[in-house]
Amino acid sequence: MSESKKSYIGLTIGPIIETISNAKETGELWASSYLFSYIMKNIIGKLLEQDNKLKDKFIVPYVYNEKIFKFPQEVGLFHDRFIFESKDGDFDLVKKSVEQVKGDIINEIQKYEKNSPYEIIEENIDDFLKIYYLEVELDIYNKKDDNNIIFKVNKCLDALELREKLLNGKGMKNNYLLDTLNNKNLKEESFKKHFLSKDAYGEKGKDEEYPCLFKIALGKTYKKDFPNDDDEIKNRLKSDIEAGLQKELIKANEYIAFVQVDGDFMGKVIQGFEINENKEDIYEDYKDFSKKLLEYSKDSNEIIKKYGGFTVYAGGDDLLFIAPIINEKCKVKFQNKNFDNNIFGVIDCLSKVFEDKFQNEKFKEKPSTSFGVAMVHYKFPLYYALDEARELLFSKAKSYRFKNKEKDAIAFKVIKSSGQSFETVVGKSSKSYEEFKALFNSVNRNVDKTKETRNYLKAIHFKLVRDKVILNEIGKDKDLLKNYFDNNFNEKIHKTESIKIYIENLISFIHEIYDEMKDEAKKDECINQIYSYLRFIRFMDEDIKLDDETKKEKGERNE
Repeated sequence: MSESKKSYIGLTIGPIIETISNAKETGELWASSYLFSYIMKNIIGKLLEQDNKLKDKFIVPYVYNEKIFKFPQEVGLFHDRFIFESKDGDFDLVKKSVEQVKGDIINEIQKYEKNSPYEIIEENIDDFLKIYYLEVELDIYNKKDDNNIIFKVNKCLDALELREKLLNGKGMKNNYLLDTLNNKNLKEESFKKHFLSKDAYGEKGKDEEYPCLFKIALGKTYKKDFPNDDDEIKNRLKSDIEAGLQKELIKANEYIAFVQVDGDFMGKVIQGFEINENKEDIYEDYKDFSKKLLEYSKDSNEIIKKYGGFTVYAGGDDLLFIAPIINEKCKVKFQNKNFDNNIFGVIDCLSKVFEDKFQNEKFKEKPSTSFGVAMVHYKFPLYYALDEARELLFSKAKSYRFKNKEKDAIAFKVIKSSGQSFETVVGKSSKSYEEFKALFNSVNRNVDKTKETRNYLKAIHFKLVRDKVILNEIGKDKDLLKNYFDNNFNEKIHKTESIKIYIENLISFIHEIYDEMKDEAKKDECINQIYSYLRFIRFMDEDIKLDDETKKEKGERNE
């Protein structure tokens, strides 16, 4: 092999999406995701045990931080792929490491399946786990984009995954490994001894059960003295409300956000990486990139946890978490900057962390993050919410265009318990997004809300839709908008401080929506977007009755 040519081994594991889609409760969801991070971590760990010099050859992920191998991390931080520069014999080392990890997992499964022979479990696991690896030779000093190490190896792994999917569709049913991840095993006391629990939380395992969705929606995720059963939670809330320890609940307290996050323009970032011939470490760009991804994953998990959210996985630029819509008891903060204590504040905070990590003048395109947010009732099936969040991210947020900017967006959708839904997409850098958040805060932070106030908000929303022809004509003129509101909303209630603030924010919000619209033929889309935003704000602020959900759902159907 010439000096300019080097070999690289890439490995990919799965099936991740299919596995987490089988989860029915949060514990199963966490375990289904953590399993693959566990496998990746241990394959890499065994490789380094056999040849520690490989540490210097890893391109992705970042393996210099020994703490991620030795100490519990609670969430999966390892992505589903690795790439390293290889030499003769390394391919066999990978094969040996993979077999060792599979053997360790089979031994763990036998603790639950005592009557099942090792060979039967092994055959079953081989049908289920998709662990593929290959070796690629590259001319590393060739400046062509298709010779970028990460691009080239990932392209080969993509082709290998696709071929294997077509050849093998077995493994998802009657699977020993999935059985060890079911809720029965994850809820019993024995879960503290479960191999995933001990790996994530230390030898003593996790102290308590995984939080149910209702508990997360209320922002009580990590309150050990708070119930973790829907009926017990309702009884506790009723008694706390009667005792004056808990204020009346609103819709936002029983709805929960499933959030899927992905980095934008990461391919263009990687495209700018070069082999540094004159430096001691020729892979400096690649390793620095991998290190930043690891730091982002760890920082993100801490932010989500402090907000009362629940991280499912945090691997590379990919995040999946579940969080309350509003959590008044927490602070969302990064580097002395405070963010709103609601789901949009968390999104802004995570975006800031990512942008700070990847501020680099060498990047051809400044990377950003896009979010798919499915807001569902806590009784909705997990798989439904996960599919919605994924669809919102990749089909809506990733397709967003605003002026000369692409992506960097939030696609969110509210799916009511009745099955009705409404959604919109917003650019994170748009002024209308800032005005929307101000409007949302002016409602959910208003401590003097009365039935009359809420009825007013409902009435104004419907009036705006009725007057869409007028708004289409005056929307870009802030003075005319102000005159419209002065003439149409001039009763006594409109003079109260909270309503005045709301109207001021609403005028600014409507103006920005129309001002950002460049195609006059799309004016009707503006009012539809305005209505989606206002519908979200009003819906999340509605009162709920814990003991009359049937009546509530009928009311939603009639809305």
